[in-house]
Amino acid sequence: MRMTDRIEINPKVTLGLMLGWLVLLGPGANAQTSLIPVPPGHVKVRVEFRQAGQRAQRGIDVKGTGPGGTVVQVDPKGVTGSARVQVQESQRTIRQHVESFLLVQDGGEARLTVVEQVPEIVWFQQYAHRHRYITAAVVFRQVGTFLAVRPTLLPDKRIRVKITPQISYQSDQGEGTIALVEASTEVVVHTGQPITIGGTDGRGEVMRQFLLGYERVHQANHVSIVLTAETPPH
Repeated sequence: MRMTDRIEINPKVTLGLMLGWLVLLGPGANAQTSLIPVPPGHVKVRVEFRQAGQRAQRGIDVKGTGPGGTVVQVDPKGVTGSARVQVQESQRTIRQHVESFLLVQDGGEARLTVVEQVPEIVWFQQYAHRHRYITAAVVFRQVGTFLAVRPTLLPDKRIRVKITPQISYQSDQGEGTIALVEASTEVVVHTGQPITIGGTDGRGEVMRQFLLGYERVHQANHVSIVLTAETPPH
């Protein structure tokens, strides 16, 4: 099987330490999160999944370990984090806000799960083949979607953030990870400035498919993802 250099075979060998936990928080959650200090040389990154769905439920119990199942997978530079889920519901509409909070070392990379297993893998199969990540002989049996977030501190409390969509896959030939580098987004923001990096009604082909998968797994509508990065106080 021929693959490009952008595919990592058997990613379990190279995965870093897995950290993070799920906390179901009450009304004071935002205040508690804001009190967590940012160490020197680190960036606080908040990734929010905003969604709405039609359900007739009361007293919904949210369980799990964050968006898609896994909160944080990290590469060698240190990352710590947590995630929280808040649900507000009416008789017909539930609005859900899922937030993952990361502390990432300057220049390090955090890997956030979007969906552990997407319900429909045909689009990802065709995309990977079209962009020559795989040959026609490779048939995906299972696909998971991730976002690799790499922040870099700049002068004047600015932050460069690079977001690279990634997929993991299993096939009859083995398993691997593909970084979809042509779909990467790089922005420079001021500390605390939120940016929307994708939505199910957006134009970005890859991110829209990532969030459509999230929408189908979580039975939500109009999913969007918002990222906020913060620098340490001076």
